[in-house]
Amino acid sequence: MKLLLILLFCLTSLFSIENYELNLYEKILPAIFDKKKLDVYVDTETQELMKYSKVFNIVSTCREATILIGSKFTFLSQECLSKPLFSTSYRSFKTKVNSFGAFYWRKSRPQIKFKSKVLLKYNLILPSSLKRFSK
Repeated sequence: MKLLLILLFCLTSLFSIENYELNLYEKILPAIFDKKKLDVYVDTETQELMKYSKVFNIVSTCREATILIGSKFTFLSQECLSKPLFSTSYRSFKTKVNSFGAFYWRKSRPQIKFKSKVLLKYNLILPSSLKRFSK
């Protein structure tokens, strides 16, 4: 019985983390881009999460996308590298020049960060509630 309860708790915890991430993406990104629906190009890891969204339309090529979301893209053309990227890892956030923001987990805590210079480059405006996460 204990094992069943522990298993049930673990499964609900995993689902709530994914739900938390999706809700965060659905609130933040449309506010930054000032659109209700966004065409997104995602990596394979993020695609599983995004397929349940009503706000994001997953496109098959980055040419059609408004924004890239993820950190493990295998190959991106030069045109894709010029589109804004919302990273899902700290390493990608620091190394990719087109990454304007990131959401990732560090020590089991959610972290969110934005780069002011990259936001200006793409003419993106953070809502006042998110300005404290910008550097």
